[in-house]
Amino acid sequence: MHLPLPQPAFPARRLRLKVTALLLGILAGAPAAWAAPVVQKVSGPLDHSTDVTITGSGFGSKPTGAPLVWDNATSNKISDKWSGGWPSELPGFNIGYYKPMRGINPPHSRDARYIAGAHASNRGAYSGYDVMMYKTIGVPKLPYYIYASWYQRADDQWHFGGDNNFKTFNYSDGHDPYADKSWYVCYGPPHPGSNTDAAQWALEIGTPLVSPDRNGHNAWWGNAVNPMAGQWSKVEITVKVSDQSDGYIKIWENGHSVLDYAGVTDTYGGSHRTISVGGYARMQGFTNNWRYYDDVYLDTTLSRIVLADKPVLSQATIVENQIPSAWSDTSITATVNLGKFAQGQTVYLFVVDSTGTPSGSGLALTAGATAFMPSAPGAVAVH
Repeated sequence: MHLPLPQPAFPARRLRLKVTALLLGILAGAPAAWAAPVVQKVSGPLDHSTDVTITGSGFGSKPTGAPLVWDNATSNKISDKWSGGWPSELPGFNIGYYKPMRGINPPHSRDARYIAGAHASNRGAYSGYDVMMYKTIGVPKLPYYIYASWYQRADDQWHFGGDNNFKTFNYSDGHDPYADKSWYVCYGPPHPGSNTDAAQWALEIGTPLVSPDRNGHNAWWGNAVNPMAGQWSKVEITVKVSDQSDGYIKIWENGHSVLDYAGVTDTYGGSHRTISVGGYARMQGFTNNWRYYDDVYLDTTLSRIVLADKPVLSQATIVENQIPSAWSDTSITATVNLGKFAQGQTVYLFVVDSTGTPSGSGLALTAGATAFMPSAPGAVAVH
């Protein structure tokens, strides 16, 4: 005897079942299809250093509106923004704020100064080993997140030699960079070995980073912009700080993904961590070996607002952080940072929530215009 085949469910019933399942998923904490932030309106003039209000939904929470650090070289001294910086005992070459020198201009015309220091001596971390600025924090409960971005380059007259070891970012246990328990991002030595040499991003392993990582990748990653090749590049890094295998380190340079580590990132214990931009270089003791930074943004959340040059964030080649001062699920107040964007240029605004999820297709705005209204939100653009 054959049982009759089941009949297709009535369409309305299917719809009710799908809606019920989605609601149950939301109640259980599962992400909904519309979980990405939605920007509904931007009010105020999009002029550099002015304030705007962004309204919408799904922005999430950000315990402190302002980032941990925003440094566009307008302060009096490094300690106004940072816990410290090196070199600090090398007069004439210490990390600090400098007007354009040595034929090096800031990365864009919005800034009149930049952050710089030199590996002009080889007498220790305070006196030439390192050129960096660092922020010490009380370690939050794991897991937590780090987002940082900055412009960087080295001097056109850089002196090369040896293995050309050159580090760019450090995460460390305790109150100082490069503690016994730390990891760093660097370029793969011996490159770059000249102003025209290729460079490659690399990641220290073993403290506690693993190789291969969870995706089977080793410590060598994507192509890098040679910092000695006479140009600025924009670096962004996101870190999931975790003592489990769900941690990650992701880096973009000029909008392109160049490093994507998956695995444990912190097993240190202790009560403090130090996050550093910049770092060590093997070629110390040379007065030409200056390093330059600008527009350094650091926070312990992935929540942020950016302007980009493309309506899909993952395709952008220029990404400029905006500086929030107040943040709620439906409204953000931020100071405009046009950076490389020119007055009258079309830019695209994205709100990124604490999970790292950006709003849909970027809201098209015009630098210098006022009272913006969006088109219908598009698909999620992951960066």
